[in-house]
Amino acid sequence: MRSTFKTIALAATVLSLAAGGAFAASRPANPNPALQDHSRYDRDYGDHDSADDFMMPAQPTPVRMTPAMTYKPRLHQVLAGVRSAEKSIRREEAMHKLSAGAAGRLQAEARGIRQRAIAVADANHGSLPKANYQRLEAAVHKLDRDIVRLS
Repeated sequence: MRSTFKTIALAATVLSLAAGGAFAASRPANPNPALQDHSRYDRDYGDHDSADDFMMPAQPTPVRMTPAMTYKPRLHQVLAGVRSAEKSIRREEAMHKLSAGAAGRLQAEARGIRQRAIAVADANHGSLPKANYQRLEAAVHKLDRDIVRLS
């Protein structure tokens, strides 16, 4: 007796969900009431062919042109060295060879090197002059030595 009531209740729930879903999915007679108003205007006055005449012409979307990325070997080498140093910092910290404070200082130093490299590259049309490149490479090598020394 009890399973019969459960079966009836479950069947009623499933049927009501199916009917509700079918009702919600049914299309209304006029999906866009704004078109109905325009077509009524067309019938009343007769000076326009369709509702499309009332729509504003589409404005072209402004396109922002960005220059193509060019390969800058000096900048690429400095940034690759910084990425490698950051990877070493994370690895040494995960193996508990570096303290959290030391890792934070080293990561801040790596961020500083990256920011200096990008700032110099922005000022020089994406490339690093030789003197700046040598200073940045020396900073990356010092960072690598500090990682080894502190671990």
